Amino acid sequence: MVKLTNDILKNAEPEKGKRLELRDDQEPGLIFRVTDKGVRTWSIRYRNAAGEQRRKQIGPYPSVSLAKAREEARKIKGTVAGGSDVVAVERLSRAEEKRRRLSTLGGLADAYFDDATLGTHRANAKPKREGTITEEKRIYEKLVKPEFGGEPLTSITHSAIQAFVTKQSRKAKSNGRHCRNIIRQMMSYAVRLGLIEVNPAHDIAVVMPAAKETVVSDEDLRAFWGACIQPQKIEDLALSLNMGAALRMAAVTLQRGGEVIGMAWSEIDRNARTWLIPAERMKGGKAHLVPLSDLALRLLDETALAAEGKVKSAYVFPSPRSEKDKPMDRRAFSRAMNRIVAALQLVDATPHDLRRTGATNLTSERVGIPRFIVSQVLAHSSDTGGAAAVTGKHYDLNDYLPEKRRALDAWAALLEQIVSGEERPNNVVNLSAQSA
Repeated sequence: MVKLTNDILKNAEPEKGKRLELRDDQEPGLIFRVTDKGVRTWSIRYRNAAGEQRRKQIGPYPSVSLAKAREEARKIKGTVAGGSDVVAVERLSRAEEKRRRLSTLGGLADAYFDDATLGTHRANAKPKREGTITEEKRIYEKLVKPEFGGEPLTSITHSAIQAFVTKQSRKAKSNGRHCRNIIRQMMSYAVRLGLIEVNPAHDIAVVMPAAKETVVSDEDLRAFWGACIQPQKIEDLALSLNMGAALRMAAVTLQRGGEVIGMAWSEIDRNARTWLIPAERMKGGKAHLVPLSDLALRLLDETALAAEGKVKSAYVFPSPRSEKDKPMDRRAFSRAMNRIVAALQLVDATPHDLRRTGATNLTSERVGIPRFIVSQVLAHSSDTGGAAAVTGKHYDLNDYLPEKRRALDAWAALLEQIVSGEERPNNVVNLSAQSA
């Protein structure tokens, strides 16, 4: 024990990487702690009626002075002597407050999104991607919260959820599905926490999307490409050149829209001619290395040139509307594609259809790339199942960079011929035949 003084309290320093504890000789059980980062706090140790040791936080120094800490320590020991375990009482109080907050869907939602960022929202889960959480929060705040946010969990019935989802589906089919999915996940989380016994959002009927098989024709690809380069020449088309470049980058690299608009300059290696998409931005949660063709590099040069004289952004396709440095909004990306389709009266197509179009051309006789390699370009886990899928996920870390580069170079060459209207040369050798 040490006779504590204000000079000792101010100047006490622990050894590097350790913490220091000083026990007060005037008030047994009172402890002054200094962490390796210099944080100074008071606490008291005591034993409850069952003989179990407890540690009760008193507060930080110097907000709680030496005299005040001794006074609080005496009060706590007096309470313990009267048979009360102050730490146990506090724990029960916190648990009850947490249960009270979680009793409504609004309180549950706050906890659910916090845990989703850590991956503790369900058993054996990975942290949800930031983009996924942002979109789920948007749907919750806009649609679900006004309906159920203030409702006690125990009063939200299966029939009420079904009626709500049906109503949203009539407004927009996707809204119904999104609302159902979010409510179902939150209610499963509530079951796991023991707040309710049964998930009322199971077996909710929604309108399922029709399977898409759109492959953009050469003619429509040519019109799409021209609109992205010179949108001002298309009547009633509102499209920025930066957005046009982002859409073309999606067509050239065949990556998902969210991955393209989130492209950061730090992810680009010009010398290696690669784009490394980090795991946290990938749908599969695994980093993806994308080889960049000459056409993709020219698009990067185009966006860099257009950004000269503007505030420097960390992103290749920065948002024009955010005061903070953020990438374009994923929904704006899709809406821009919709405007192009409407203005040019093209066959209905989405940015995702550009992936299907490129993949279909790559595996066709026009290029002849094996489907497995195309799946690596698209960042699909594998075309195989069973033990081979386990091997691919956990043991085979080959990124097939040379094969992916040949595929994307071949696609870029074909795409340039398509959008320029040039005839494909007769002496082009099918790559699958060449490698046989």
